[in-house]
Amino acid sequence: MAARRAFPKVLARVAGGSLINTTGREALTLLTLVERGSKGVSGLDFPGGPAYRLGAYIFDLRSMGVGIRTETESHGIGSHGRYYLTTEVEIISVDHGSTPTRGVIEEARA
Repeated sequence: MAARRAFPKVLARVAGGSLINTTGREALTLLTLVERGSKGVSGLDFPGGPAYRLGAYIFDLRSMGVGIRTETESHGIGSHGRYYLTTEVEIISVDHGSTPTRGVIEEARA
């Protein structure tokens, strides 16, 4: 059986003092936004390959009070979004526990 990927759990303070708890890919997205700072984040900036539902994770973070700006970048066959934090976010704690999250497909045994 292939190992399941564990995603972090993040406790953060958003400018204005509100605390948010994020888990899974939303937590990974928040950490990546904070790490990349003024470079912003696109779907290709994630370890393990592109974040195909990045827009959904951004939507979820916005609903938690995180300010995120979207800019469109063109490339040879279309365009994609690049996301930037517009509010200050302080990461308080990160738990990289080994418990897998929902949505991970388990590979069948050979």
